[in-house]
Amino acid sequence: MPSPPEANDVFSLSDQLLAERLQFVKEIGFGNWGSVWLCRPKSSSGKHSDVEVAVKLVHRSKTPTTAARVRSLWNEMKIVRSFKHDPHPSIIPFHSFIITPSYALITMAYLPTLVPVEVSEPRAKQWFRSLLSGVHFLHSRGVVHNDIKPANILLSPANVPVLVDYGFAEKYDLQSSKAFHSNLAYGTPEYLSPERARGMPHDTRKSDVWSLGVTFFEILVGRTPFEHEEGEVFEKKEDLEKYWERTMRGKWVGNYTMSKQAERFLQRMIVPNADLRCTAADLMLDSYWEGSAISTNNVKTFHSEWHA
Repeated sequence: MPSPPEANDVFSLSDQLLAERLQFVKEIGFGNWGSVWLCRPKSSSGKHSDVEVAVKLVHRSKTPTTAARVRSLWNEMKIVRSFKHDPHPSIIPFHSFIITPSYALITMAYLPTLVPVEVSEPRAKQWFRSLLSGVHFLHSRGVVHNDIKPANILLSPANVPVLVDYGFAEKYDLQSSKAFHSNLAYGTPEYLSPERARGMPHDTRKSDVWSLGVTFFEILVGRTPFEHEEGEVFEKKEDLEKYWERTMRGKWVGNYTMSKQAERFLQRMIVPNADLRCTAADLMLDSYWEGSAISTNNVKTFHSEWHA
């Protein structure tokens, strides 16, 4: 893989040199794509630094699956790296890409705190504004995240929510007539828009907005709007189909508490018909942002009948 021009943050090292430069402290995440580690850089004398970085790592081996994972990591690096000199507070900062005979890895800022769920609306509202701004920032630069969910949102020390994990992200040529067009169906089931879940041709920006709306709902309520209870398990394909039928109906289930303004705002995002779903740019101008205070008199508990 050729290095980008003028790359001073893309390195090809030996395995030994990698071990001399990075201390792998502990594994903090994993999946079938690879793993994420908390690391500390070492000085030239081998002393450990107090600086902590997150490292997304893929093992290299001569198999098609592993090669695809390395290509995916390279693609993720190029997307996140493109914002290095054009940063946004809610987009994870990129540090470097390293490739060795045994590994390929991205180093990024380490943020240990996962965004909590079931929090008060006044506390969550500032997060929503920043995350929405981040998604609008991505879309305006031809990028879709494709896997927005609370598990991919961390809090910075300044209490700013940061969107991480761009393994599914795609970058489009904004001048292309096919920009943002897709018929792929992948992502986390509870956050997939109805059109994406079925592999229908769709605008990936609208699917990001759906996922963001479901995420906002979960941060407020503690579950997604179409789960009867938190952590609903989909053991069989039939279970998923029933869940996706609920999303197609668009009727939120169970009880939830939020202001009328928040409910109306989220209803512009969690719309089964993508043609009626707002864009991130539209939502940035929503009246929900007029005035930051949320009166306790205006917070309501809504009741919805649940159907399988």
